[in-house]
Amino acid sequence: MSPLLQLGTIALGLYGAGWLARKLGLSSVVGYILLGVVFGPTGPLPFYEVTEITEMLGELGIVLLLFFMGLEFSLRRFSEGGRSIVVAGAIDLVNFLVGVAIGLFLGFGLLAGLFLGGIVYISSSGVIAKLMGDGGLVGYPEAERTLGVLVFEDLAMVVVLGGLGLATAGGSPLQIAGAAVFLVAYLLFLRYGRRPLERLLRREDEMLILLLLALVTLFSVGAQGLNFPEAVAAFLLGLVVSESQYRERVEHTLMSWHDVAAAAFFLNFGLHVDLVSALGQWRLATIMVVATLVTQLASGVLAGRFTGLSRRGSVGHALMLIPRGEFSLVIVALAASVEALPMEVRESLLGATSLYVLAMVLIGSQVFRHYPSISAWLRLRLRSRTQRAAEEDRQRELDAMTLE
Repeated sequence: MSPLLQLGTIALGLYGAGWLARKLGLSSVVGYILLGVVFGPTGPLPFYEVTEITEMLGELGIVLLLFFMGLEFSLRRFSEGGRSIVVAGAIDLVNFLVGVAIGLFLGFGLLAGLFLGGIVYISSSGVIAKLMGDGGLVGYPEAERTLGVLVFEDLAMVVVLGGLGLATAGGSPLQIAGAAVFLVAYLLFLRYGRRPLERLLRREDEMLILLLLALVTLFSVGAQGLNFPEAVAAFLLGLVVSESQYRERVEHTLMSWHDVAAAAFFLNFGLHVDLVSALGQWRLATIMVVATLVTQLASGVLAGRFTGLSRRGSVGHALMLIPRGEFSLVIVALAASVEALPMEVRESLLGATSLYVLAMVLIGSQVFRHYPSISAWLRLRLRSRTQRAAEEDRQRELDAMTLE
């Protein structure tokens, strides 16, 4: 198959998968991953192959995905949330500890447990923001708290991805030194590179697109050459650009590229999933799903109540944080490249995470789709004693007026 024909069939397949997923009320992420799983080389309907084009699109997708995550992170927004975000985010960290505990309990070891903790900890800011916007749920009080926790998680991911990224550098002194060199260069860039970057970002139209693609890809490739994960490097570059006065222009200019590249990344991830092996990890995936639902609901409700949300709002906040997605896939992709982990552990994590992400996005999509009805039911069932008493008094007044 010629490269141009490959590109055309990939674009058509992604369009069809995304359209069908939305028709079914699901996130398009589900459609993209399933396209790769079902029509991939080990799927029941093999059509797509893993080629240089799919690999290139997947790499571009992951660096743009992480670049945008860094771009959307804002220390200013985090500081404006104040105590509520810090308290809710700190309580939310229990999900990471639960993932680590699962890894240790299953005998994976501490390193694999840390990867598993990251996989189950991070809610999908991309999926949640999209579902929240599509459903018109931004006006709910708990939506603000949820967005604040997502910002906290983004900040935590700087530490999580950085630490896990160093694990991918291997154990040789030369490899660790290379990663250290990149971190030093990044700190120098933070100190001396902001002003030159501001001047570069003044460009417009296709000149800005070409410049941004060059910056993101070359920055990531340079980091990879120094044994630092390219995806993490793209995230760190996004953090710098997020503080620029041209952040909104950059976001608007690259948005279409980001959406297409992200779709290609999810497809490429699906192509690498061995369906038989993945289904063989259903027990681990089930443990991950059940543990996440229990701890996310418990921690979300607790965080909501500690930060002033009503009972209904606290449960709603917990439900809004259910979807997992891009960060979980990025972390398991890092785990798959860590030679210090046994091959069987890497295969288990890869297979289980693919099922886990699909399940969590499916569950989350249904929650957001029916959220107004769920919220109304919660409001009725979780009324406080004072509210119930007031409603009973009001009903007695109405009954008395009717009798008169």
